[in-house]
Order: sequence, then structure tokens, then C-alpha cells
Amino acid sequence: MMAISLLSGCTGNFEDYNKNPYGPLSSDLLGDNVETGILIKAMFPAIVQGQQNNSQMIDQMIGLEYGGHASMINPWGNSGNYYTYNPRIGWYGNTFDTSMPQIYSNFFQIKDKTGGKGVVYAWAEVLRVAASLKISDCYGPIPYSKINGTAYTVAYDSMEELYNQMFADLEDGISIFKAALASGADVSTLADFDYVYGGNFTKWVKYANTLKLRMAMRIVNVAPALSKEKAEEAVNDSYGVMAEAGDAAFSSFNDGMNPFYRAAYTWNGGEFRASANITSYLGGYKDPRLTIYVKESEENGYVGVRNGISQTASSFASYQKLSNVNVGEGDKLLVMSAAEAYFLRAEGALRGWNMGGTAKELYETGIAVSMAEKGASVGDYLSSKAVPEAYTDPVNTKYNVVAASTICPAYDEMADFEVNLERIMVQKWIASYPSGWETWADIRRTGYPKLFPVGNNLSGGVVNTDRGMRRLPYPQSEYNTNLTNVNAAVGMLGGADNAGTDLWWAKKN
Repeated sequence: MMAISLLSGCTGNFEDYNKNPYGPLSSDLLGDNVETGILIKAMFPAIVQGQQNNSQMIDQMIGLEYGGHASMINPWGNSGNYYTYNPRIGWYGNTFDTSMPQIYSNFFQIKDKTGGKGVVYAWAEVLRVAASLKISDCYGPIPYSKINGTAYTVAYDSMEELYNQMFADLEDGISIFKAALASGADVSTLADFDYVYGGNFTKWVKYANTLKLRMAMRIVNVAPALSKEKAEEAVNDSYGVMAEAGDAAFSSFNDGMNPFYRAAYTWNGGEFRASANITSYLGGYKDPRLTIYVKESEENGYVGVRNGISQTASSFASYQKLSNVNVGEGDKLLVMSAAEAYFLRAEGALRGWNMGGTAKELYETGIAVSMAEKGASVGDYLSSKAVPEAYTDPVNTKYNVVAASTICPAYDEMADFEVNLERIMVQKWIASYPSGWETWADIRRTGYPKLFPVGNNLSGGVVNTDRGMRRLPYPQSEYNTNLTNVNAAVGMLGGADNAGTDLWWAKKN
């Protein structure tokens, strides 16, 4: 785990915070009192891991793999892997055991030092919600509202309770941000501690509203009235949600090199490659983002690797010759694309909600914004009737497979709900590359995008091949230190603590 430096000190500024409740004081951020800013910086990795090992174990093996953006090809001893649905038990806890300390070893110090007031505290609230959503997307119920320090041996929140509390905390953070901006508070001293927006808090409000929209859509199948209410609040807020390419959130945090680049290019000659799912959809669509996302292989053109194939030392070397992800050593890490906001709104509009446009308008704008984010030209893409292509494996023909979908980019207002929902989800998936966590949630919530079934399902019947991994079991650390509460959390799941049990919000598929 990455070591987090926590500097000690005393601010002694609570009276000043009461006089100026919105903006940070320079004395809290500069000179010998930089700890508040340092603590904020230490929370960022819980959203997108920049440390190489944490990135591989969380954002690559889980996010990229289950989101269908990339395929892990290192056999890692074949003693249990995420990609064949049988991750070794020691891996279950990576997301929980890494991210929880990153949040809470810093959050409550910030709360204490700020008195729960001001922009810095609001910022910590937003980061806490974003990170907790990711952890919950992995496991289900998690400790949240009852944590009051760095000890997590407390009762878990049910997912319904969790969402209610996360909405409240996120809205508190948004209101503080907006009040600070309205007051003209000087937040310039925070720029040096902002890995994402360099101290631009107008963009942080838009990010937080978009996160609220994402959370709202997550629960649409189980709490439709609340989902609609929160989605419309986010979109119709005075600051709104992300709207243009420049609103996209990228993190510059890493330990000296983009961790995706490190794993794809420097470790053992490359430990993952582009997924066959990406090359199937983008190749079939003649999508201009294909050459931006994926590198052409020397012998086979743009061809990725099917997820969940059996690996040996010799096959590992062969699959390394197929298309790699196109990522640079110094590239920033995607936190959230601005295009996502349009696809979330398009889905809401498809459901008849007030999203500020029709489903078709928002869908097509989402594609245009994604193209702008990636530096591609839309051309005639919006009218394209092209469909995904079948996959031919140049290494082992047993993994050849027909196209997973017949959906095309062109929006059809006469098509039924499910067809256009699939269309929206496919483009949202493409726009989110290479940030697979959100796509994994979408797959479980909606069934879209349709991906190739894994080449080998070694779950022993726990995971349905067609439906894919539904969650990860709770970490062994929780069974060792928080047994009563983790057992109660399993009871909230409505099923066994295994990878085949649906989360609360994933009841449709």
C-alpha cells in the first residue's frame, strides 16, 4: 500500500473559520501549516489509483477487465485470476483495504482542522462520496455513516441507507462550494493541492453534480422516484453538470509514470492488451477513436484480446503481439469524462425526465463531446448504421466469436426503449475508455454494453458466464476484525458473499 504522509500541526483558526466559513485561510495551507492541503491530496488516489501496484490491482484488473476495456494476459501463475472469475482470496480486499485508509486517515483530520466548515471540508466530502461509491460498487453495503475516525470496525450501511447519506453529504459539499463561489472567497491557495482542476471550483461543482447524476441513475431500477428527483436536481442546478470537453476530470497523480503505461509496456513486456470488445465495436463502427484508443499490431491490424482466455508462458508472449492500449508515459488518468454527463442525461430523457433536451439530442451531443475530448472528428458517425464485427483470434481459433451486438451508432427515435438504452450505454462505454468501473456498474444495472463472454469461467458455477461478475466478496480482513458487522452486511445482500450475488441496484439484469 502506498504510504500516506500525514503532517502534524495545529491550525488554531476555528474563530477565523466562523468569520469566513467558505474560503480557506492562507495560514492553513502555506508555510508550516500545509497539512490541510496535504490531506486533501492524499484522498485523491481513492478515486483513481495513481500508485502502480494499487492501480494494477484495482483500476486495471477489476475496472479495465470487467468494464471490457482491456484484457489481462499475464497468467500470474494461474493460481486464480480476476479475468477467469476466480480471483485468489488474498485479492478480494484490495479495493476495500487500500481505499478505506486513503479516505478516512485524511477525512476526519480535515473535519477536525476545519471544524466541518469551508471549501476544504466540502472538497473532502465530495472526494469521500466519490471513493465510497467506487467501494460500494465493488462489494455492496459498506461502513460509512457510523465511521467516526480511522477505525472501520463499525456496522455497515445498507445500500439504501448508504445512498441516502451519500446524497446528503454530496449536496452539503455542493452547497458550500456554491456559497464560496457566490461570496467571492479567495480559494487560490488551494490550486497547488488540486490534482484534477488546479483549484477551479466552478468545475468542481459541475463534477459533483455529475457525480450526483451518476449516483441517481445507479438506483433507477430500485428507487425510481428518488432517482428521478436527484437526477433532475443535478441537471437543473444553477451550475449544472459537465457540459464541454474542458469540464472532463483527469488526475495528474501518479508515482512518476502513468500506471496504465507502466503495466501495458514496461512490466514483463506488457501485462494487458486492448480488449477484443473494444476492437470489435470500434472496428465495426469505423469509429475514429479506434486509432486513438488502440495501437495497431504489427501483423494483425487492430485486434484486441478476448477477456478471460487461458494463459501459458507461450500464449502470453503471443498475445503480447496483439493490439496494445494507446497510452503515454505521462498521460493523466481519467476520473470522469464530460461526455458521460450527456449519456446519463440521454438515459434520463429516454425515461421521460427533465434533462434539458431530448434523448436523441443529448445522445448525439455526448458523442460529439467525446470526440472532442479524444481529438477526433464526428464526420458522418451520427448517421452510421454500421454494427460491431465478429472477433477472430490470431493466436487460438477456439476463442473466435460472433459479434456480441447488432446495435449501430445512429439514433432511432422509433426504436423501442431497450434498443435505445443499449445504444446510449454503448456510446457511454466508448466515451469512458479507459475507465472501466462505471461500465462494469452499467453492465450489471442494464445488461449493456453486450460483451463477449469470457473465454474461460473458472468460478466453479458461482458466476453465470452470460451475466459476468456481479461483485467481489468482502475482504478477509473484515472477517478477521469486524466479523459481526460483516456477517450482518452479508445478510443485507440477499444472497451469499460471493461473486454471483447481485447488488441492491443491479436487480434488472
